[in-house]
Amino acid sequence: MQMRCVHLLFLTFVMPGLAGCGSTGEDLEQDAATGQAVVRNTGDVGGDRPPPNGLNGTKPSCFWASGTQQALRMLGGAALDQGAGSLPDIPLSQVSQSCRHVLRSAVQCALTPDQSIRDPVTDEVYTGWWGLAPSWRGEVLNTEGRRYVTACMVQRLNYYGTSVPILLDGPHSALAGGTAHASQYPIEESTVFGDLFSSTTPLLGILPAFNVFVCWESLLPQSCGLLGLPLLLEKRICDDVPLCGLLTLGPCALSCVEDGSHWKCRPGLLGPLWTETVRVKLETASCQ
Repeated sequence: MQMRCVHLLFLTFVMPGLAGCGSTGEDLEQDAATGQAVVRNTGDVGGDRPPPNGLNGTKPSCFWASGTQQALRMLGGAALDQGAGSLPDIPLSQVSQSCRHVLRSAVQCALTPDQSIRDPVTDEVYTGWWGLAPSWRGEVLNTEGRRYVTACMVQRLNYYGTSVPILLDGPHSALAGGTAHASQYPIEESTVFGDLFSSTTPLLGILPAFNVFVCWESLLPQSCGLLGLPLLLEKRICDDVPLCGLLTLGPCALSCVEDGSHWKCRPGLLGPLWTETVRVKLETASCQ
């Protein structure tokens, strides 16, 4: 009973500060290929700051849903553009209207701001942002792309579904520009790695769709004055989803190996080190 009270107090007073708030925006534009009006989302990713700045806010319940994971696996196995600048049809019965922001997040993580792709089911145009796998628009997602896009998508999860300014950092060349904005994001929260696209776990509602590995940065407790970091990360990435594949590794300095200013980490005790890791940095206000 005492532990449950501590849990509730933690979520009541600490998590709202990390959830933040934000808004999304949509522009109505004309599709050059069809001449039809389409909805282009512009306000849920970066605001006025260029990449690798951005916003989180993807709902864990949508991300971890079996229909969504099945759709993402299918998308990773082919080029995003299946003709006329459109994704393959993913029915609303598989990924609902309220959860299609996960598909948009995959595109935002993978493509560059001058690349876009249309959702033929909703007529929404998804525009890229971070550019971690731009070749995916025209070809199968490769190993490096699968890992970077997975890590980016996980770092954008926020159980409130609201948006917090974030800076993504990692060894990928598309994230190198973050050094110019480092002073705006003094808090290093966590580093993530995983590969949702190559998972072969059956989507039967028995096991998580895939495992994602998360370690926290050494100065996070001092920066935010937080205790219970595994609980913090679990709530942000999993919410109350029963089949969340989060595996918390502890402090990055103890569970990974330095790779310059970043980390390379193992997905298993005997596995090779992965260099495709993504760190998320936060503004000071995110801890207040």
